[in-house]
Amino acid sequence: MTQDVPHTSVVAAGLKARCPRCGVGALFRTGLTLSDKCERCGLSYAFADAGDGPAVFGILILGFLVLGGALMVEFK
Repeated sequence: MTQDVPHTSVVAAGLKARCPRCGVGALFRTGLTLSDKCERCGLSYAFADAGDGPAVFGILILGFLVLGGALMVEFK
């Protein structure tokens, strides 16, 4: 059984957090948790092991907040 999968740009799908194959299915389940597979085309995301990658975003955001607070305390 073949399924019609629309052609989509991988870059556009990545920016929209959509499946790299079909561009429709969600890439993330919740927040920064990667889905097991695409609910539309069935592509398994097992090949994309994120490891500690999502933690970087949290660290960067928290770092900017702490740095901003430290600068406010230092220069006020």
